[in-house]
Amino acid sequence: MKYVVNTIWKHPNDINWDNMREGLERLRDDEGSAEEVTWYEIDSKTHGSVAVYNSEENYESYKSKLEEYRKDATDEIGAVIEHEFKGNVKANL
Repeated sequence: MKYVVNTIWKHPNDINWDNMREGLERLRDDEGSAEEVTWYEIDSKTHGSVAVYNSEENYESYKSKLEEYRKDATDEIGAVIEHEFKGNVKANL
């Protein structure tokens, strides 16, 4: 069963989307990373993230690596997670 992790990030400054895309590209070859990741703009200092994993178990096994990336984002650019929602997919189109 697919598993979704949705986060809302607040940045101290306007988001540099070119840098964000570069950061996202680094995840592409990670073993165990999400099947699909979408980052979207909420406003100039806030972005959302939707990550779809092939299972909750896959997410749990990748979680420590994900936490490293999140720490880097917090340390390097000062972004913080305001909300996080997770759950098993029960229906989709």
